[in-house]
Amino acid sequence: MSYSGRDIVFGGLLVAIAIVLPILFHAVNLGSAFLPMFFPVIAAGFLIALPVALAVGLMSPLVSALLTGMPPFFPPIAFFMMAEGVVLAGIPAVFYQRCRWNIYLTLVLTVILDRAVLLCLAVLASRWLDLPERAVGISVLIKGIPGILLIFVAVPPLIKMLEKAVRNVPAMD
Repeated sequence: MSYSGRDIVFGGLLVAIAIVLPILFHAVNLGSAFLPMFFPVIAAGFLIALPVALAVGLMSPLVSALLTGMPPFFPPIAFFMMAEGVVLAGIPAVFYQRCRWNIYLTLVLTVILDRAVLLCLAVLASRWLDLPERAVGISVLIKGIPGILLIFVAVPPLIKMLEKAVRNVPAMD
């Protein structure tokens, strides 16, 4: 498994975008319902090598939480998003890049697994915080629907456009 300097540079750029994009969304009261951090994380999975994509997925929420306070560490949203980031970056890196699955099929699998991870974590946190599991689980799934719809509309053409652009950047091995 190898990756290039280009992957590392794009990975760093995607982490930076994953920090700035939520700030912009929150500034206009669009907030977390549109899942703004997930767009660059998913892009990492489709565009760069698996180890770097996983680092983007893991580090984006952590660095953002440390620098901006979003997502918060308590309740443990930052940790949830770190787990989600690994799924959102890892699944496309494996199934789209390695297995050559269709972009839409990969995206459907990615979102389903992401929502399953989120639901499991929400139920566990509900038990820990003594909150109603079913209500918390349903609410976290419903809250992300606008973002999921936007992901299905925006990500495939964005990835196709970025693939062409990335091909034109020389590798920095």
